Amino acid sequence: MSLPAGWDPNSMSFGGLTKKKPVIEIPRNTSSYTSARTYYRRSFWDRFSDGVADIGNWFAEHAENVLNIFCIIALIALVVAGVGYVISVWINEGFFMAILAAILAGVVGVIGWYVIAFVVVVGVNLVMYGFRFIFWNGWSLLLTLLVGLSIGGYVLINNSSTNFSRPKQVKTEVVQPATEFYQCTASSLNVRTAPNTNSTVLGTIQKNQSVEVYEIKDGFARISYKGQTGYVSIRFLKKI
Repeated sequence: MSLPAGWDPNSMSFGGLTKKKPVIEIPRNTSSYTSARTYYRRSFWDRFSDGVADIGNWFAEHAENVLNIFCIIALIALVVAGVGYVISVWINEGFFMAILAAILAGVVGVIGWYVIAFVVVVGVNLVMYGFRFIFWNGWSLLLTLLVGLSIGGYVLINNSSTNFSRPKQVKTEVVQPATEFYQCTASSLNVRTAPNTNSTVLGTIQKNQSVEVYEIKDGFARISYKGQTGYVSIRFLKKI
């Protein structure tokens, strides 16, 4: 049996297809020194800048590997989801419906793969290309940090000033007094202007007449009597 077209047994990959992979050619920073003797004679800033450039070169050199890893992860997730869907249909609706589900999953999976692959390719290339230029050298890294801190500081200050300038809304709750209804048990009960027997009598309520009691204090119930506040003895009231 012949090997698949494009398969390179030495590199264990589809060598013939490598040039067709949708990876942006990310430039490398070749200005750093490689001589150990020269490296230790240079200033701290030059060594720091070269270290940053080496990190950026890693992103440039490994963009294709990262893309392959994400593509494999996406493909495995797509296959697992399709197989799980088919198995679920088989268990719940039978073998015939599982065959139809497999056909549907295959069609949707192919379309979904192209969409997912496009998103992965664009996302990986943008991220790797962006990080490559963030780590182009020491100046690019410091500039990126400065811009990031400036934006973060602006957002933080803006949010803080907004919170301080915005008046706090105080919720006002209106507490309604709890009332209960009572029935007069005396043949005639005096209604007084104050909760004591020495106060003026406003009038009387009759036996079995119901009144709404707002408050009970010191043996007297506060009621409303003909539009006025009155007090009657609680001894002659029975709660309804």
